[in-house]
Amino acid sequence: VKRIKSYQNKIFPKTSFYKDKQGIKLGCIWSALSSCGLYVPGGKALYPSSVLMNAVPAQIAGVKRIVVVTPVLDKKISPEILVACKASGVTEIYKVGGVQAVAALAYGTKSIKKVDKIVGPGNAYVAEAKKQVYGQVGIDSIAGPSEVLIIADSTCNAKWIAIDLISQAEHDEEARAILITDNSKLINEVKYYLGFFINRISRSKIAKKSLLNNGLAILIDNIDESYKIANFLAPEHLEIMSKNKKKLFKKITNAGAIFLGNYTPEALGDYVAGPSHVLPTSGNARFESGLSVIDFLKRTSYIEANKNGLNKVAKAIQILGESEGLDAHVKSALIRFSKD
Repeated sequence: VKRIKSYQNKIFPKTSFYKDKQGIKLGCIWSALSSCGLYVPGGKALYPSSVLMNAVPAQIAGVKRIVVVTPVLDKKISPEILVACKASGVTEIYKVGGVQAVAALAYGTKSIKKVDKIVGPGNAYVAEAKKQVYGQVGIDSIAGPSEVLIIADSTCNAKWIAIDLISQAEHDEEARAILITDNSKLINEVKYYLGFFINRISRSKIAKKSLLNNGLAILIDNIDESYKIANFLAPEHLEIMSKNKKKLFKKITNAGAIFLGNYTPEALGDYVAGPSHVLPTSGNARFESGLSVIDFLKRTSYIEANKNGLNKVAKAIQILGESEGLDAHVKSALIRFSKD
């Protein structure tokens, strides 16, 4: 929690103002949402870390009402979820999951007041429900299956690559784990260690299905060209382990989060690094960013002109307004200089 708070505080945008050459004062004002709802999975997977990664940025933003909804087993919320809620400062928690939880947050019920924005991961039904209520409320994103792309060369440790791929595959049968390398020997070594580790984890059935259906190794001639594939796929998580990692990093434009070097596994970002692990999936990193304090803030434009400032731009207002046929727009500016 301390690490998440530290990171989010450092990227908190500042309200700023300035005067332009015409003497018009301009700026933007950042203000927190009044309320937000956090969907926390409780079925196939249990993610107390998601409570922290969603609720703490909202708390730093200054959201006054943070609501958690979560499915329950045997009518009880898992103690891990409750501890994470307490650590994040969340006190309003409801035992409800699925599409009905999304509907309750969007429209309100007798027991649950509606919120301004819904965030947090869920299954395909929850994602579709969020998509359908968008417009009634804000949402963070429409999340698809989780994914990792690893760029590695002959200098990299095949064991580490294999377990990093499996750590993604164990999330979900639809998760994607991809390796890009210029070394065929490394692919064979990684394949061996995938087999070695896969039966030694508790979610081996899920991981096996994920790797069989969506696992992929891409062999290329030159590792220096790997950034082109990465930018095309726009992965949620991108691990760069190759010796030219700094050079490649500078060429990456599409990725939810970049994990640089041999000692930066995705698990570091999932749990304790600081940035939220709620990241764009399905190639959406081409136009979306990971969740942060900014997602719980609104930006309001500020404009203030005196008589002299308005007079200097009145002609431009007149030209644009007349070109659009909006006579009242033009008159609303010019009337302030009329002697009538």
